[in-house]
Amino acid sequence: MDRNMIDLIPRVLREVRDFQCLMVVYQTAFEDLWRCERETEDNFYLESAEEPGIRHWERILGLTKHTGLSLDVRRQRIAAQIRKTPPYCWNTLMIVLEVLTGSPAAFTARLGGFTLMLHLHAPWRSFGDAVYHLVRQMIPANIALELTLGFNTHRDLSRKTHRMLGVYTHDQLRSEVDFT
Repeated sequence: MDRNMIDLIPRVLREVRDFQCLMVVYQTAFEDLWRCERETEDNFYLESAEEPGIRHWERILGLTKHTGLSLDVRRQRIAAQIRKTPPYCWNTLMIVLEVLTGSPAAFTARLGGFTLMLHLHAPWRSFGDAVYHLVRQMIPANIALELTLGFNTHRDLSRKTHRMLGVYTHDQLRSEVDFT
């Protein structure tokens, strides 16, 4: 708040020690109140929401909190859930998947007959549930969805030296680090 509380009382009272002490206390209380009001307003809008606001949105939409995801990724998941209207073409579906995962390299998609085959590459395995539920709601009911989650294979790792791979655990090599 830009205004000092002492300026709000008459000049005669500004010089009384008791009022000066009271105004210091009021100033602190009003600054805290003003800060809380701004935080509440920021958390109301998805683009400016911080942790409490994001948690609130996730609770409203029934999204499970994935530990380790940044606020921006969680914000994208919420936005995708809010905008889950059926796409009218293949390109729109690909754009939605790219926004949800954050990268066009995160997935491969192929439509064969009445089956959508979607493969999430190793580093994006944690998006599996969110991608499945979102895509299932977006595609027509007569299209089956086959979602596979990728792992790094021996072929992916064979181009690297032992020294390069030695800094990772087995689980990280298998599913987290992108070697493609």
